[in-house]
Amino acid sequence: ETNTGALGHGLSIAGGMALGLRMDKSPAKVFVLMGDGELAEGSNWEAASAASMHKLDNLLVFVDRNKLQISGPTVDVMSYEPLDERWRSFGWSVRTIDGHNIAAIINNVKDMPFEKDKPSLIIADTIKSKGLSFAEEKVNYHYWKATPEELELAENDLDLIEKELKEKIERSAGK
Repeated sequence: ETNTGALGHGLSIAGGMALGLRMDKSPAKVFVLMGDGELAEGSNWEAASAASMHKLDNLLVFVDRNKLQISGPTVDVMSYEPLDERWRSFGWSVRTIDGHNIAAIINNVKDMPFEKDKPSLIIADTIKSKGLSFAEEKVNYHYWKATPEELELAENDLDLIEKELKEKIERSAGK
């Protein structure tokens, strides 16, 4: 487990970990979580190329594609669309899912590697700040100091989400 501090270093670190685990004949897998805005860092693409070259099929990357980054919409700052085709061109096996669908996330993690001798990538389409009525899909909420009013709104929104999830779980358990 590691954190990276500056953007763009996680994939390189993970690639080294995955290669080391393979050399040790370990069955362990390495997972990376990164945002679509982070892909503007060139070191990610060097690491993507190296992971493919070394056939690191014990490596799974999640890209949170919420289409916003600190400077604005990714399409205006540094677009890498079509993202799936770009990663495939680097030799990766790619799937796109609803990043808010927990079952889809779990099922795809269980299914990795998606292809033998290829690193796996999940593009998780998400909505930034999903569930926070005042902040959803708004770039100025990438980071901010919440006002007391915003904290109250957020608490109310999260209480509603919690209630809906509990009801959904109860309905599923009753089947």
